[in-house]
Amino acid sequence: MIMRKNIPIITNQEELSHKINVFSRQITLEELDNLTKSEYSRNSLLAMVKDWNLYLEFCQEKHVTPLPASITAVRQYIEKLATKRKYATVRRCAVTIGLLHRILNQKDPTTNVQIRNILTQIRLNKHGDAKQATPLQLHHIQELETLISNPPSIQEVRDLAICYVMFECAMKRSELKQLVFSNMHQREDEQYVAIGDSNYRLSDNAKKALDRWTSLISLQEGAVFRAIDKHGNIASNLMDDSTIYRVMRRVGEKLGIDTKLSGQSVRIGAVKELAKQGLNPKDIQVFGRWLSPAMPYQYLGNVEQAESEKIIFKSIKPWR
Repeated sequence: MIMRKNIPIITNQEELSHKINVFSRQITLEELDNLTKSEYSRNSLLAMVKDWNLYLEFCQEKHVTPLPASITAVRQYIEKLATKRKYATVRRCAVTIGLLHRILNQKDPTTNVQIRNILTQIRLNKHGDAKQATPLQLHHIQELETLISNPPSIQEVRDLAICYVMFECAMKRSELKQLVFSNMHQREDEQYVAIGDSNYRLSDNAKKALDRWTSLISLQEGAVFRAIDKHGNIASNLMDDSTIYRVMRRVGEKLGIDTKLSGQSVRIGAVKELAKQGLNPKDIQVFGRWLSPAMPYQYLGNVEQAESEKIIFKSIKPWR
């Protein structure tokens, strides 16, 4: 879901007229980033640009004005989208349409009762259509360790270390990217990783995998995990989401896992392992740094309790 930011509404008529013209045609990531004052991540911007441009294509096909949009046009677009997309995608597109209308000082069509009712009906019709990512569990990582080459390639060394560290710290992709050498410290022979206010002690196998990777980095500062070019050179900059995506795809292929792994797979696997160790969802919430136990419940298959926990974080907007 695209999080709402504190972005000023455009009121200057000259600027507003120009922006409406710009956003009435296919837009670029840079144009949206400029409009939203760089408040969104690159991944969010990519999704929003795709959503808006698909909406514009629909408007062009129907010969209707995209800005400001009519209730009928938005309703028809959402209904068409729902025939082939999951609810989460439909909802995200509606959020994008509403957001751009608000920033461009236009009446938000998604607040209309017709649109709200349709979204509610689509959510009910498509309840349960979202598929959870395939978990990457401890036995998978141990098997991966036996499958790497002898001697292993630089890529294999890094990928194994990533799997171990993400798994044992229940890391998100953003936390992996931001992990720097100053976040790691040793006490005697034990290796710890600091994430926020929490410290995580790595197992012996994870420590060995991490040590093998970091020994390949000459200057022990900055990002711990980095991209590797086609010549086997280790970059100095942070990994990006696409690099982590390829790591997980490669790991899944090596393990022969039929369904594709994602950056979320390791976090889900960590939840399952912690549950096997006897931790309850609220303990897992604290370990994994979630704001609520909703996601641990969901990853453990207790969808009803997960939905109940999510309600706490949902705000109900008044009808307009």
